[in-house]
Amino acid sequence: MSADRKERAAEMIERWNRVFGSLAAEPRRQMVVALMEAPPGRELSLPEAANPPYLLRDPEKLYLDLVHSHLPALAEHGFVEWDREPLRVRRGPSFEEVATVFEALQEHADEIPPQLSESCQRLGEQRQGCES
Repeated sequence: MSADRKERAAEMIERWNRVFGSLAAEPRRQMVVALMEAPPGRELSLPEAANPPYLLRDPEKLYLDLVHSHLPALAEHGFVEWDREPLRVRRGPSFEEVATVFEALQEHADEIPPQLSESCQRLGEQRQGCES
């Protein structure tokens, strides 16, 4: 394997590691999905966009977690951009890298084990569409 090919392979592996590491927490996944559903260029209000109705968290605690952990983790690699006052989030220049993961999951919702999908409203809706 050439040095150039090894370098490209290492970069690809690192990009996947950044994607999956950035999606390791539910509020981050929720923000990505909410941004996917919003028109490109739209800003979303936080903490609302990171607080799914099936798992309502304390908005004040979530606000602090967003500012100190979740938003910096997603913004570090350009997946999102955000403003503090008022707290808002929008797609970043590398947003498609994280969106692709959810697009693939939604396309294969009927193949995802129930223990990973039964409480997920979006995957449940997608699964019902596959069964129709």
